[in-house]
Amino acid sequence: MVLEIALNLQLHAPVALHRTRAGVQFVETLDYIPGTALRGALAEAYLTEHGAPDNTFRALFLSEQVQYGDLWPSLEGQQAILLPATAQACKRHGLKHDQSFRDSLLDVWNTLGNDRKCPVCGESLDRVSGYLGRLDPVKPISPRSRLRVSTAIERGTGTVAREMLFTQHTLVGLGTPDNKQLLLFQGIVRLFDPTLQSELMRLLQPNTTLFLGAGRSRGLGQVEVKAWSKVPATELLAERCQQFNATAQRAGGDASKRYFSLTLLSHLALRDDLLRPVLGEITPQHLGLPDGVTWVRYPGSDQPVLFLSAISVPGWNAAIGLPKPDTVALMRGSVLLGQCDATQEQAVLARLTQIEAEGVGERRNEGFGRVAVCYPIHYTCWR
Repeated sequence: MVLEIALNLQLHAPVALHRTRAGVQFVETLDYIPGTALRGALAEAYLTEHGAPDNTFRALFLSEQVQYGDLWPSLEGQQAILLPATAQACKRHGLKHDQSFRDSLLDVWNTLGNDRKCPVCGESLDRVSGYLGRLDPVKPISPRSRLRVSTAIERGTGTVAREMLFTQHTLVGLGTPDNKQLLLFQGIVRLFDPTLQSELMRLLQPNTTLFLGAGRSRGLGQVEVKAWSKVPATELLAERCQQFNATAQRAGGDASKRYFSLTLLSHLALRDDLLRPVLGEITPQHLGLPDGVTWVRYPGSDQPVLFLSAISVPGWNAAIGLPKPDTVALMRGSVLLGQCDATQEQAVLARLTQIEAEGVGERRNEGFGRVAVCYPIHYTCWR
């Protein structure tokens, strides 16, 4: 049985989580805490206490027994919702015109979706990204960043490098200038080995201080474990699929087919048999789905309904003080729309349940490969 733990972190100092290699003058920061950064912070805390890696360390951080998910910005008492690549809102005013918000995935059978307008100002709709605190009414969450100018450090002497400045954005734990409510960062840690529960809970004790990201020698990166709790039972996958299919039928789908969506909640790193990254040419069989399962295609076209973006993910190995090789992956928020015959429904549901519970692809212990099946936003926000 998989134990899922909802973890909340609070920032006590700005955090620098670089989007790219820090080899340029202007460095942007991520707007969330990647699972790989959380894993590294906890591993560092463990080694600070124990002094050297042991069997428990290897089980916690070097195996697939624990998966450290990405932590998204959220407000206390609310659970963040990642906007998928199919989310739309007013092109001019975005989510400020909350009545314009909708999801476009099921427009595949409905050509009227391209002509929809904002009901407030009449402007066209465009893709919108980010996070929501709730759907009804729409409540966007926008973490803030702060610009910092610093001097470079000579690696050999540890002193200031002359005439070398760099500028970086840092993440701060406040909302937008209009709403300065304190933000938390919330994510899910999955534990597959129950014998590790006590040790993991000890690392995640409330008020525990962790350090992550770049610039820690300059006072950056201090966070605190605010709270953790076991994730309550959610709506069963079969019920979500049933609601998704009911909406797909209203949108114009084939009544003899069973439809499902796959929404990436984190980056997905997949390789084929020749160890090449699987990107735009991804098939259902790459995800372990049975033969006969296909992607839905646009009417009168061979083009599959895939909303995909690729990304190159950098990293840093703190143990040896060197960068990790870049990982080419499908970007979080990407959406895939699949279908199967009614006779395959149970077999497909079984595999989809496994995908959602265990993830798929490489680096799952660092938060990669998390997938939501029939993400509720696709059928509750289509209209």
